[in-house]
Amino acid sequence: MKKQLGIFLAGVMVVVPLIVTVWVILWVGGAIDGLVKSSVKAVSPKSGVEDWWFSGLGVILAIVGIYFIGLLTRLWGFRWMLGLIDRIFSRLPGVKSIYESVRDILSLFGGDASKTGQAVRYRVPGTEIDLLGIRTSTNPVATEGSDKVAVYLPMSYMIGGPTVYVDPESVEPIDMSVEEVMKVAAIAGASTGKTTDKK
Repeated sequence: MKKQLGIFLAGVMVVVPLIVTVWVILWVGGAIDGLVKSSVKAVSPKSGVEDWWFSGLGVILAIVGIYFIGLLTRLWGFRWMLGLIDRIFSRLPGVKSIYESVRDILSLFGGDASKTGQAVRYRVPGTEIDLLGIRTSTNPVATEGSDKVAVYLPMSYMIGGPTVYVDPESVEPIDMSVEEVMKVAAIAGASTGKTTDKK
């Protein structure tokens, strides 16, 4: 019975991640498709969108549109306009919190992740406990005048975590990218890629 249970659990480990991944992809794709379709209807209500629209077209148009905007960011005039929008959004109460939070979260996974922070190991003072974190600032505004550094500690199996202000001596840079730190934290350090178990 124990052997059969092990075989069943092995099947679960294969099937469940696939099902969840496919479901998330379809759900996100459906949401994007519906949003783009609604936008086309709003811009051109007499276009007869229902007659020529097919499932997935919205995702294709969104990808093409985002890529086109990426190309525009190479132009000085477009970058200036984005900078103006950024400054306006960063000054609007309420909007500022949402805009800056989403922007900073995306930057953790984008090409500018190195500018957002540095992967570190934080040793809790007086203990032998090490925490994986991201040093986000060496001169945080909240502790202006002190020598503290800001370290974000991502929590496992969830988005979020505390930001602590600690002595620089308790923080040690490690050879990991910010993306790798977030991935390790997301799965609580579990990994099927490597193992140190010895039999």
